[in-house]
Amino acid sequence: MHLENVVAVNHSVDNMGKSDYYIHNCSFTLLEGKNCLDHMNRLVTSNINNLKDLDSKNTLMCNANGRIIDTLEIISIGEQLLLIGNSEMANDTRDIIVSGIHWNEEVTVMNGDNILTKLSLIGSKSEIDEFLSAEKLQSKEKQWLVFDDFYLKRTNHGKDSKIDLIMKNDQIEKFIEEKIGLNNKRLSRNEWDGIRILYQILSYNEYKHDLLPSEIGLDHLVDLKKGCYPGQEIHARMESRGKLKKKIMKFNSDSDIYSGKFLTDNKKKINITTSIGKSGFFLINNIGEEKLIIDNVILEINELKSIKIS
Repeated sequence: MHLENVVAVNHSVDNMGKSDYYIHNCSFTLLEGKNCLDHMNRLVTSNINNLKDLDSKNTLMCNANGRIIDTLEIISIGEQLLLIGNSEMANDTRDIIVSGIHWNEEVTVMNGDNILTKLSLIGSKSEIDEFLSAEKLQSKEKQWLVFDDFYLKRTNHGKDSKIDLIMKNDQIEKFIEEKIGLNNKRLSRNEWDGIRILYQILSYNEYKHDLLPSEIGLDHLVDLKKGCYPGQEIHARMESRGKLKKKIMKFNSDSDIYSGKFLTDNKKKINITTSIGKSGFFLINNIGEEKLIIDNVILEINELKSIKIS
């Protein structure tokens, strides 16, 4: 499938076994032109210059103060780049990309938000294996491949697996009916949040709080040796100091507590960014305790060991 018919940006199987699926609300931006890779490499925190066909890289777009604007998965497809980001920041991200194009560069930026969709299948490894086997597919983990008119990538999470698929909007209904099965469950946003918490996947719920990458455990997406990009000086300074004002953590509680800003019994300010009731993510300054109490609700605190953005 060649990614075409997107809108140019103005410069101003057999049914698989028991598996759930989730349809994401994300943004799609397509870049093409001989300078598109170099151009994007100047704007993001990771080095993407070595991307080969169907390779992808997770990265960040930050402002001059080093704060996260958007998180992106950048996929190389032929001579094009497909950027999957947060729908809430789609227009801002595209404006930044367009405004940074040099007068002598060949870069075309296109909007695919109303044309493409990302759908994720979630199940046990054996269930995902069954699906791939039925479709006669051999998928390396975290490697995109072409599947009919779709793009597909598998990621393992402990005993479970997730398949991400990119397809055109008008293919979703047929894909669900023919490849997934109408009896399998479409996850709600709250149910997907539960999976994110389990797999330690962050979302715009976390990114939107004007944070540095290191404050939410995403410093592994920052390459200070790659060359200049917006926010690099701030990131280098923070790395040399080694001190963080904020930290992202996971909580489990004995009673329901929902997203919002709270003051603990020992006067610590916390910001619960994602919650499904008794579990979620929160931001806190200078934590030292293993437990926090908010209005008689006990929060047990856990470190996030392997933080992901997709």
